[in-house]
Amino acid sequence: MNFSISKTSVIGPAHLDLDLPNQDAVASKKRNGRWVVAVADGMGSRRLSHLGSKLATNLAVSCCLDNSQDVSAKELITDIYTQWLTGLYEINIEPNDAVTTLLVTWGNSKGDYRYIQLGDGVICSSNNNHSISEDELFSNETTGLGLSKKLSDWRTGRGKLDKANIGLILMTDGISEDIEDQLGFCNSILKRAQKGSLRAVKKNLKGLLHNWPTPHHTDDKTIAVVLINE
Repeated sequence: MNFSISKTSVIGPAHLDLDLPNQDAVASKKRNGRWVVAVADGMGSRRLSHLGSKLATNLAVSCCLDNSQDVSAKELITDIYTQWLTGLYEINIEPNDAVTTLLVTWGNSKGDYRYIQLGDGVICSSNNNHSISEDELFSNETTGLGLSKKLSDWRTGRGKLDKANIGLILMTDGISEDIEDQLGFCNSILKRAQKGSLRAVKKNLKGLLHNWPTPHHTDDKTIAVVLINE
């Protein structure tokens, strides 16, 4: 199977008014039949979180592709976290000043995929919201890279993309917290994306985020879509 990846990030109105940077980040890559997507949301109260989120997404992408597809979640998370701390140290930034969430999915041409998540935001397929447990919404607003000390803070898992499960969506809480039916929203986006070109999908996503219907919304918004190509 072939996969397309569409992603976009828009700065929140509040940050725009205050001339602040977008604290969200998104990165993706495809290589040798494998793909990976990472989304991060820098904690607004930390002055350099925009740098922490960008570093986290770039490192997550490289770590997923440099490790084997079946690397243990513990080993991968340790690799990403260690490299993130090292990267900050090299540019004289304290981790506490660059706290960020991190959502990552990676997979292969057979449709097998895995995911890891630290902090809030949502990873959702056509038929499964991976960020909701059986009894409550998964939410760790107070944790992220730079704060988390426990592997148990991370949500991990795997799934399969096929004709019945056509894609995945990763989104920061600037989007997910405004949506009551997150699974329905994801499914709608994926079905609509099936009907358009890669360029059209990205244009539509950017238009959606720029014209977000929630009144008085202020947060940065980032979304990434992984879709099986027909």
